[in-house]
Amino acid sequence: MNFIYPQFLYGLFALAIPVIIHLFNFRKTKRVYFSNTRFLKKVKDASSAKRKLKHYLILLSRLAFIFFLVIAFAQPFIPSEEDTDASTQTLIYLDNSLSMSNEVAESISAFDEAVSYVNTLADIYPASHEYKILTNDFNSYSNSFKSKGDINDLTTEIRLNGITRNWEEVKDRLLLDLDEDQSYEIFWISDFQNSTSGKPETMAYDSNFHVNLIPLNFTSHNNVYVDSVYLDNPFLIGDEKLKLNVVLRNIGTEEVSDLIVKVYVDEVQSATSSVDLSPNGKSTTTFDLAIDLEGDNKCRISFEDFPVTFDNDFYFTINGSQKVDVLEIKNDQAVSNIENVYGNEQLFNFKSFSYSNLDYNLIPEADLVVVNEIDQLDPSLVGALNQYISNYGHVVFIPSSTPDINSYHQLQQLGRVSKADSISKMAMASPDFEDPFYENVFEEENANLVMPEASPIIQWGNDRTALMRFRSGTPFLSRLGTRGGVYIFASPFTEEYTNFQTHALFVPVMYRAAVESASTENRLYNFIDNPVLTFKTDTLSSTDDVFKLVRDGEEMIPIQRISGNVAYLEAPKFSLSSGFYDLTFQGRKITSLAFNNSPAESDLRQMEQDELQKVFDGDVSMLSVDNNDQFRGELEKKYIGQSLWKYAVILALLCLLVEVLLIRFLP
Repeated sequence: MNFIYPQFLYGLFALAIPVIIHLFNFRKTKRVYFSNTRFLKKVKDASSAKRKLKHYLILLSRLAFIFFLVIAFAQPFIPSEEDTDASTQTLIYLDNSLSMSNEVAESISAFDEAVSYVNTLADIYPASHEYKILTNDFNSYSNSFKSKGDINDLTTEIRLNGITRNWEEVKDRLLLDLDEDQSYEIFWISDFQNSTSGKPETMAYDSNFHVNLIPLNFTSHNNVYVDSVYLDNPFLIGDEKLKLNVVLRNIGTEEVSDLIVKVYVDEVQSATSSVDLSPNGKSTTTFDLAIDLEGDNKCRISFEDFPVTFDNDFYFTINGSQKVDVLEIKNDQAVSNIENVYGNEQLFNFKSFSYSNLDYNLIPEADLVVVNEIDQLDPSLVGALNQYISNYGHVVFIPSSTPDINSYHQLQQLGRVSKADSISKMAMASPDFEDPFYENVFEEENANLVMPEASPIIQWGNDRTALMRFRSGTPFLSRLGTRGGVYIFASPFTEEYTNFQTHALFVPVMYRAAVESASTENRLYNFIDNPVLTFKTDTLSSTDDVFKLVRDGEEMIPIQRISGNVAYLEAPKFSLSSGFYDLTFQGRKITSLAFNNSPAESDLRQMEQDELQKVFDGDVSMLSVDNNDQFRGELEKKYIGQSLWKYAVILALLCLLVEVLLIRFLP
């Protein structure tokens, strides 16, 4: 047995006080004389023996009271088997992601409980102990070890934020710049969300580290959040109603009934709906926005769902004036099917030129370039188109009935093109309804849809990702390339070779190609953990100017690369917060952007403890506690030992009670 404060043992000298009082009791007795003392002698002897016994018992109880009281102040404990002297430095990961706002007890959030655990850690260890505390924002204070006082100050400043880190990122940062010869204690305090873990196969630690996992178990995993938002028609035509589709997800095990969902446009409530959600299910509700949506419109979806509230608002923007710039390059000046489909001036800024009368400066300004049935591609045109594709531009390539294959090979992505083996008309297979290209195109998924026919002029081999294919499996329409690229068709759009241009699929397919090709100014919303943006502008007059994100007077400069009149931006995701930002260039507002927290944070389902033990490999232990008192007790038991001072206090009080009883009842 050891003592935390052995200096209090000097108090045992106080045991001499009651002994001295007992031995030197100088109270004088009065002698009484009787005529016959023979009977009184027996009574006297008997009374004296009882009195001595009572005095000795009282003395013993007083001595025991003082002894146990002194022992209690010295705080005895049975040392643990853990070698606490092996490490004088402790690493702490405090998960401060938004999911930690969920409750672990009534009116107590997981984050508040985690902060109390950190303060308890600082209180348990000796004053000379050092700590390195890491949070999801990887702040500068996590680069060095801090004292107990510094940790107590830091815990008052740490707040929840929308930054999401997977476990591998946390581990790599925790182990950064550590002494290889030093041993460390690691305390990993987190809700251990399954959705944000990164699903590592193993998290191995070597013998220098002892890892303590402290899972914070939620009282409930129920939560409702916005899964996605999309428009039936991303472009506004005249005064028609805009249909806004909101997909809500319930990840709880309980049904949600009559959830009131509201839509705000520029902070004016524009629509409302009541939604029912089945357990672990999702539901799509549609709003008709019959209001003037010209220009940039800052929109918000809002509902009430407790106790998790960080995802009750979802932000998005609608640009009511956005149009897609389409440039057609063709053989002659005749009106083509392309002009018919993209000729709607309310949706498209359409320009059409013969290749012999083309201003090549128009190519980089277009969102979509349509190369329509050109027999032979001129080298200068190929060079301009290749530069456009390299800058993530999009090209729709429609072959000529008499193609010059060698000239086609000079265009990026068309190196595998060859003349088709057969030009007989073939029926096409039904499209893959699961392909994102066809999302929201079909109201009903009908496998028996009557498909068009075509005679292929060119071919480019098998393509499993083809957007349209013949029943033989060969592609009719493919998208070649990832960011930027070529939509290539196998046939020219003439009645001799295909009826696709008169089929019901023609307009939605061509519209979707235009929408996919438009700059990301058309994107309704962005997520903080993936803020990669692409913008096209005609005013990049100086490379010294930079794009800025502006909000409430605060400016931040994203990482940016400018090529021609296209800017590729990566916003500083660890500085962003949910809401709206204005994108500016040269002090001029280009557009408004909406950012939302990662939807992974809204999925509150946690990894089970047996799964955690499989993932974390090495000297790892699990501290399963429900509150700070249990945490302190487990910590003291494991790293300090079994505390005995409470028992000493109880025994001291019992001795005091015995003394009272002896004085009161023993004659």
